[in-house]
This record gives sequence, C-alpha cells and structure tokens, in this order.
Amino acid sequence: MSSVNTLRASRDKAVVVFAEFTRLYKQYPSALYCFFEGEDSKYYGVRIKNIIKPEKDFYLTCSGKDGVLGIHKMLSSRKYYANVRAAYFIDRDFDKSIREIGLNEIYETPCYSIENFYTSVQCFSEVLRSEFKLMESDENFERCVSLYIKLQEEFHNAVELLNTWIACQRDKSSPLKISGISVSRFVKIDLNQITQKYVIDELYRMFPGAIAISQEELDARLTELRSSTRQKSFRGKFEIEFLRKFLEKLKHEANKGNYPYFTRKFKVVLSLSESNIISDLSQYADTPDCLDSYLKSFISPS
Repeated sequence: MSSVNTLRASRDKAVVVFAEFTRLYKQYPSALYCFFEGEDSKYYGVRIKNIIKPEKDFYLTCSGKDGVLGIHKMLSSRKYYANVRAAYFIDRDFDKSIREIGLNEIYETPCYSIENFYTSVQCFSEVLRSEFKLMESDENFERCVSLYIKLQEEFHNAVELLNTWIACQRDKSSPLKISGISVSRFVKIDLNQITQKYVIDELYRMFPGAIAISQEELDARLTELRSSTRQKSFRGKFEIEFLRKFLEKLKHEANKGNYPYFTRKFKVVLSLSESNIISDLSQYADTPDCLDSYLKSFISPS
C-alpha cells in the first residue's frame, strides 16, 4: 500500500478531478467519462473511439491508481451519479488484483501495465510488417522474430532478480522510488547479447530506504511472477524500454543493410522517442479480450 503522504496526495487529486467531473457532468450528462492513472489514454484512446464510438467523451487524469480508485469510490457512493457512464482504467502492477475485492466496474490490466501490451511477439511482428515493410515469408522477418524471442528471453533472465526484488519491496510498503530509473542502469542491451550489470547488494546501495528481503521471500515471489509469462508479469516500463532499444538498434542495422541481421537494405523511419513510444506504437499494441469486453459494455444500444 502507499505511504500516508501519497494517499493524502491521491485523495486531494481525486477531489480536484471530481470537481472537474461534476462541472462537465452538469453540461453533458450522457457523455462517457474515462478516468486514467496518467497518460494511458495514449493507448486506450484509439480503442475507446474504435470500439465504443462515443458521441461525446472526456478523459480525466487522476495521478495514479489511488486517484482512479478514489474517484470510483466518490462516484459510486452518490446516488445522483447512479446513471453516469464512467469507465475506469488501472494497471495491475505488482499489487493484488482488485478482482479479489470485487471491484468489477474498473478495468485492470491482466499484465503488469499497458506497456506490456507493446512487448508481445505479436506486437513486434506488426511493427515489422508495417514499419520495416517485411512480409512474413521473408527470411529477414523470420530472422528478426527469432532474434527478438531469443534476446527477450535473455533480458528476462537479466531482470528477473530486479523485478522480484522490487515486487518484494512493494509487498512490504517500502518507500522505494523507481519511476525515473532506466533499465539501462541494470542491463546492457545489444543485438548480440543481453548483459546483467548488477547484483542484489547494489540494489540496496542504490536505494538506501529499501527493506531487507530474505532469500525465502525472493524465491516465493519469483515463483509467483513465473506463474504468468514473464513478458506479462514483469514491470512494463522495463519491458517497453527493452523493446525500444531493440527496435532502435534493429532500425540502424536495417537502414545499413547489415549482415547477419538483414540480407538487404530497408528504409525504416520509425520514431522511437522515449516519451512518445506509447503513442507511436499504439496501433500495433495488443488489445486483450478482457479490454474488448469491458469497452463493449459501454456501447449505447441503438
């Protein structure tokens, strides 16, 4: 759970968002109101437009999961808003699922976060088809997919300890702040191999406020994380950073036509900025069935 200060900040933010919502609701009572943790509309927006096709919709940012949960509580506890069309979106993270407490009106990612929707082999294949203009029958396509699968496996081996340790810190309500930390601090990503650059002692040195975790606790949490595909259960921001770096290097090789990655030159102009990758690759990202069903529940009967 969050610290007292974080909870207070989330509550304050929920009050601000609630005030904005009530102002809009007076004017547009039949609109669809979508509540997000942060900039998640970069992923959800196009899917909301394509699946629900709302006549009028508003996207409200709640500054984190606690903010979204706070807004849901405020709206669902007031009879006046019983008929509001409100959609809520949160990331699962390393937390227990909200399904365990029966919060079914909120969409929770079936993986760590929306970033994990971008790092499947299926999404990567879509990028190859559209941005690298490669057909599945092309040996270059097959070569790239094989390399991606191989290096993603190596990457998961390299960040397994890191993810497990962070998950254990979360379980103990540690004040760990990892939001600005790049995965490159822990792992070297090259097309020939992935190299782990840390040991557990360094994690404690890097994060002085960290809580001591026993080997038994680490082992138990690792078993839990491995019970799902690592590409889904590991921290999304690390996963998408691996994808971004991999695509950056692959694009460089394609534009040069370098062997052994490519048998000829390809002109690839794909933008891969850290701040916009969620928007830039949104059309290729996975749309899980559970999201499709959730969004379809908001379609107005004609």
